[in-house]
Amino acid sequence: MKRTWRIVYLRIWIIIGIISIGLYAGGAKLQFSNWTISYSPKDISKILKNIQPITGTLFISPNNSLTPFQRILSQAKNNLWLQTYEFTEKRIKQQFKDLLTSGVNIKLIMENQKYQQFQNTFKEIQTLFSWYSWFQIKSDNQMKTKYVHSKIAIVDSGFLIQTANLTHSSFFSNREYFFWSTNSGVLASLTTIFQKDREGLPILKKDIHPNLVVCNINCRSVIEYLLSGANTSILIQNQYIDDSILQTIIKQKITTLGAKKVQIQIPVTDKNKETQKLLWSTSVHLIKKPYIHAKMLLIDNKILLLGSMNFSANSLDNNREIWILITDPIVIQRFIQQFNSDRK
Repeated sequence: MKRTWRIVYLRIWIIIGIISIGLYAGGAKLQFSNWTISYSPKDISKILKNIQPITGTLFISPNNSLTPFQRILSQAKNNLWLQTYEFTEKRIKQQFKDLLTSGVNIKLIMENQKYQQFQNTFKEIQTLFSWYSWFQIKSDNQMKTKYVHSKIAIVDSGFLIQTANLTHSSFFSNREYFFWSTNSGVLASLTTIFQKDREGLPILKKDIHPNLVVCNINCRSVIEYLLSGANTSILIQNQYIDDSILQTIIKQKITTLGAKKVQIQIPVTDKNKETQKLLWSTSVHLIKKPYIHAKMLLIDNKILLLGSMNFSANSLDNNREIWILITDPIVIQRFIQQFNSDRK
């Protein structure tokens, strides 16, 4: 009997070993539950009460956004730190070379196993700048995330949070938003998050500024709380909405607030056509051009969220995503104007 059980245990361990080897050999990422932090509605309410009136500059693509983006990067004299999902734009690559030649330290965290990856741009970037010892690139292998999908830049004493990857389409054909600010509190928080992501350390509650929403840590709690608490209106521009919980909340809000008060813009895709049917045809607008790659949410015309997160379970629960909460009426009005223009 004992021998039989030993054989069973041995077979189990052999199977586990084979599965593990297969995962590594196939390049698959081992998924982690992440360093989960519990946020109660009381916690979220406290965070939202501490939101600061951060000021900054909003610019939008494809309306000549590459020029202001490069102008911001050119301000770097000491350090330029970036997180991005994709990096292919040639002019930004050249600017990186110029900055590195002038002695700027560049640190990049970039996804190395993108969804449906046709070329390994991580290795291309790694090779392109390998001559510069002060250029450092890391993937998210040390992070407990599926993808590093966040899109931020820390430029000495300022920061960019955007919806755009560093690609040609981001600057010349997509609807994207960029927010530039020198707020010291948010800058310090982003710096801590970036450093911890590079080192594979857990991000704590105290590390996250009240104006920041970070996946996969507090974003689901914050987004569900904000959507559920909307009193007058909801505006959404996003690439897609396929998280079932968010779909349910949005559908309820369309019923209680009315279809005209909940307006959603998503690009024309087969999946988004199904979303339009599921939610409400008069609330959901399928936009053909420009391609909606934005990830924007406006609650009651008072709180604007701008960042990297699509409304998917993967973004909410598995990826590194970063949003910023903005209450600046000038920035909000600029977004509303663009939203209305895109609808027309």
